[in-house]
Amino acid sequence: MTHASGANPGAIDEEALTDLALRLVQAASPSGHEGAVAAITREALEQLGLDVEVDELGNVTGTLDAGSGPCVLLDSHMDTVGVTDPSAWSFDPAGELADGRLYGRGAMDMKGPLAASVHGVAALRERLSFGRVVVCGSIAEELVEGPVAQAVAGRVQPDVVLICEATSGRVSVGQRGRAEITIDVAGKPTHSSRPDLGVNAAEVMADVVRALRALELPPPHPGLSPAILVLTDIISRPYPGLSVVPDRCLATYDRRTLPGESEEDVLAPIRTAIERVLAEYPGASAAASIALDAFESYSGVRVEAPNFAPAWWTGPNAPIVRSALAGLRAVGLPAETTAWDFCTNGSGTAGHLGLPTLGFGPGHEELAHRVDEHIELSDLNDGARGYAAIVEALLRDGTAG
Repeated sequence: MTHASGANPGAIDEEALTDLALRLVQAASPSGHEGAVAAITREALEQLGLDVEVDELGNVTGTLDAGSGPCVLLDSHMDTVGVTDPSAWSFDPAGELADGRLYGRGAMDMKGPLAASVHGVAALRERLSFGRVVVCGSIAEELVEGPVAQAVAGRVQPDVVLICEATSGRVSVGQRGRAEITIDVAGKPTHSSRPDLGVNAAEVMADVVRALRALELPPPHPGLSPAILVLTDIISRPYPGLSVVPDRCLATYDRRTLPGESEEDVLAPIRTAIERVLAEYPGASAAASIALDAFESYSGVRVEAPNFAPAWWTGPNAPIVRSALAGLRAVGLPAETTAWDFCTNGSGTAGHLGLPTLGFGPGHEELAHRVDEHIELSDLNDGARGYAAIVEALLRDGTAG
């Protein structure tokens, strides 16, 4: 393992960290096409002396194993959303260093944090005296949050999970969940000059949408943003209509959930509202369900998973959070807590598996999926130091066991 000139063993090689982050951003990795980033991640982990494994889905893990003791898993996803208009960017969306920042798609969501976690964990190689640390580059989180991380956790068997999404350097203690809900209305086609002879599925859906605006959602959680229900798309069949009353209409909703809500908790009130609407439309039918995500990983494995990512709440007073904050303070970094509004792979580890989970990452989360996405190089370096400090604190305090 190499170190920056004049640095002590275990110091962060900031030049190598920046280079890794830039190379990761320069390698395009839309969901399902993470192979190039996986290869770069694997190479970096091997060069830094970690034991590397690539599973059948294409997730890359690097392990430091110092013998008996607890295990900490750090997860960063390798995929990104796309860039719709490169000309709208002030800097190259395929990766550019400028003014002390790394610009590009994935710079903070989340190739910068991935690079920082790799170097942060590698810095522990000569300091780790017990326990096990696993750093992971996972696939397809932008498609569906949780299932892939669950698969990794099932293999690694961690005692605590650190999700490396951006937190502006704070410790995240929870997040809202997400459910993608599809509503499918079936009507009866007829010529649009005689709508009385059919059932207009688009008209039925319009009333469903109106009814769902008034839907009562769960009461607020003390540490998270409110539950919400947002219409994200709607389409009728046939399109264009050409003098035909539509016989089908499909709508998609994004439902941000709170801790404790199940799939049935989310769907039941929506189905009740739909039934009330259908009572006014004899001959119409409708169904509400959790959307099913299906894709093929870059390794060629077919993946299917319901698009339901549970909310989770570790809370600011949990032992793992107190240890993480103490670790950050010990290396002179701010020690503050936050909670994510968006969804992460913590939905799999905490929401489904019940594993102790927290979050920490460099970069400002409000830059996700935006034009001129970037990460400060100083934040990148602090992130690597923060990962090392948090892992050491979790193992030292025994809160990871």
